[in-house]
Amino acid sequence: MRWIAIGLTVLFLGNGLVMLTVPYPWYLTIPGVIQTGPFNDHFVRDIGATYLACGIGTLLGALDLRRHAGAVVVAAAFQGAHAIIHVITPFCGTSLPWPLLARDFPGVFLPTLLTIWLAVAAIKSKEAQA
Repeated sequence: MRWIAIGLTVLFLGNGLVMLTVPYPWYLTIPGVIQTGPFNDHFVRDIGATYLACGIGTLLGALDLRRHAGAVVVAAAFQGAHAIIHVITPFCGTSLPWPLLARDFPGVFLPTLLTIWLAVAAIKSKEAQA
């Protein structure tokens, strides 16, 4: 579990730092982002800050999953809400949703599933301690 938490930490902190420091290249590089609307520097940086918070949560989980279960749950909450948006949005357009869902799997859905799995493990380890 620790390696999953470390991998998520690297992903979330890295993405957040890039979004905060070079938001326009991030906007141009990440598949599908330009289809969501015109570039908004403030919006990209806001979400980058959220990714930093998620990275801090998973970092704390990597250090001591039982002690920092709450931080991991908060990271999972954002990732889950983010993923729900990515599930709903493809069904709102006129094209088939499946290619968009497949495109988002590695960068949105897989990290979300892993973060939720980590949060469940953190809660279970905390309950086992009590």
